[in-house]
Amino acid sequence: MSMKRSSFVMSGESYFEPGIPIYVNRAYETFELIEHSHEFIEITYVSEGAGVHYIAGEAVPVGYGTLFFIPVGQSHVFRPKTSKKDLPLIVYNCLFPVSYVSELRASFPQAAEIFDLFLNGTLPWFSIQDTSGENHALFRELYQEFSAKPPGYLVVLSSLVARIFMLLYRHHLQIHTDTRHRPQWLSVDEAVSFIDCNYAAEIRLSKLATQANLSERQFSRLFRHQTGMSFTEYLQNIRMEAACSKLTSTNMSVGDICGAVGYNDLKFFHRLFKKKTGVTPREYREASY
Repeated sequence: MSMKRSSFVMSGESYFEPGIPIYVNRAYETFELIEHSHEFIEITYVSEGAGVHYIAGEAVPVGYGTLFFIPVGQSHVFRPKTSKKDLPLIVYNCLFPVSYVSELRASFPQAAEIFDLFLNGTLPWFSIQDTSGENHALFRELYQEFSAKPPGYLVVLSSLVARIFMLLYRHHLQIHTDTRHRPQWLSVDEAVSFIDCNYAAEIRLSKLATQANLSERQFSRLFRHQTGMSFTEYLQNIRMEAACSKLTSTNMSVGDICGAVGYNDLKFFHRLFKKKTGVTPREYREASY
């Protein structure tokens, strides 16, 4: 499906209030909004549903966890997968003028290199997929702070947007840095994200080290340096956190939870759980009621 180009340009005057150089909303995408560009930067996160993002002549499938950086002047529009109201496409939109990025650069001088990438005016649109849920949590807090406007909310908004820019910058490094010259911290960072999302699977240190183009010894040393834990300790902690969540939010049996977080030995799971939490799984569940 092709989209007719539009000359409709959204102005920042429609969104930014005096003294508040940022706008955040949570919107249901429809078939009514026409393709448009805007005089400001837009960062959009798909929080529910599925659909298509028509941008720069491309039809990009979108779903939960897709995050877009959309520069000034880029024509685009979102469309839900269907017009059925029970299958909506819901996004968080974060809008701000380029001048706000300059303000962030001045506020966070240690991150000047990050903001300069987005200030040079040559960066095209791009998207990343949120595999850990980190971005969802950031945008949810961003929306809540903007909507409620509690004391100090502008400071919180700035810190959240700066963190989102950091995540976008790191993704840019992953895509555009030659694998032979990638910084080692980036390889470990990717391994940590993989563990966070796949903790229930069989994950081997040797495979992660190979993917990082490092020896097991090098990888283990860097992993401990960046996380403060060994690979085994980190994996166990992530699994125990997941077990705790399932114990308090589901009616799953302890045996089923054991398997769901990556363990086949129920006795080992019990010993490890008590070592990490100080109580048995049943005691942990009972204490939450």
